[in-house]
Amino acid sequence: MAGLSLIIPVESHERRPEALIRAMSAKPAVDLEILVVPASAEVAEREDLGSLGAIDGRVRIVTPTAPVASSLSLWGVGIDAAKADWLTVVRPDDIFEPETLAVADFVKSKLGTVDSIGWNALQINAGAEPGKSSSVAIPTKYDIVELNKTDMLKAFYLWEGSANVPKMPFGIYHAIISRELAQTVLGSIRIAGREHHLPQWEFAARAVLMGEKFAFCSRPLSVMNVKAYEAPTHALVRADFPFHAGIGLTAAIAEIQFSAFAEMGALWTGSQENFVRATIIDAMAETEPQAFNDKCNAYYRALTAWEGGTHAKLFRPQFAGERPLDKRRGLHGNLLMIDRHIAGARNAQEFYGIIRNFLVPVGIICGAQAV
Repeated sequence: MAGLSLIIPVESHERRPEALIRAMSAKPAVDLEILVVPASAEVAEREDLGSLGAIDGRVRIVTPTAPVASSLSLWGVGIDAAKADWLTVVRPDDIFEPETLAVADFVKSKLGTVDSIGWNALQINAGAEPGKSSSVAIPTKYDIVELNKTDMLKAFYLWEGSANVPKMPFGIYHAIISRELAQTVLGSIRIAGREHHLPQWEFAARAVLMGEKFAFCSRPLSVMNVKAYEAPTHALVRADFPFHAGIGLTAAIAEIQFSAFAEMGALWTGSQENFVRATIIDAMAETEPQAFNDKCNAYYRALTAWEGGTHAKLFRPQFAGERPLDKRRGLHGNLLMIDRHIAGARNAQEFYGIIRNFLVPVGIICGAQAV
């Protein structure tokens, strides 16, 4: 049995994860299985996924035996096929530190059973133009600590200290989760009949509820390519809750949270002021006046319909347009600010290949740093 299952779902619009596989192949001794999960046999054939095994013999192609209804179901196919003690999901254009398993082994030796381990996953906008992109903040700390579950529940479900999304480094996307907890979460999703295209947040919402012990590593262990949020054509809309993915990302996460609580027979309130602040931030992220007005109107209608409309008066976003880019460089506190296109890096994989040279090696963290 492998130590870590790296699950790479390949949606119909995505390309083969060759660069990611090549990065993994640089560490052939890591006890890793790589599960490439195409959305269909047609995707597997189009992207010639079968040839990835020639790059790294640990690759296994797991093609669904039946059509998948959503990204959430596609991730489930990978989880069902995984055989390792730890599981993680990354997308084809992302990058993942192959030595992350050493962090998991170290944490287990110090803390015993742990349900999920998170870290500072960096974000790269692959579409950013050179000269028109902001700096990326690289944490200089590399400590590994246990985080309190109550604090994590407050950060996620009460939106404490959030931007337009709650703080949550745990789950299965760009984090590792025990196989037992992954299967428990997946089982609850299937029982609830959930089908949508935001599996990252669905897994995070349930992992923090169902897990008990969480550890966090300050050192970045992965980089994700991110794009602007696109509302789905067919959003999951509840009759008893006015927020949904068709409005915006904040509303989509609220729907996930509300549904998770509803399954337990509990009422989600979202810590009203914190949540409304998050909706304001989400609306103000729109840089075009019409898009801003449309999103504001959608949020205001939902807030008016939520809990008697008493919180709608707090919703006062102001159109800001394009914000100036943060182009700071150098050390600022515990953050090293560097150019998004350092040394000509175009994407997450190239970016991590460069910054990995001045990150603290994983071996040193696990050999010298006490939890």
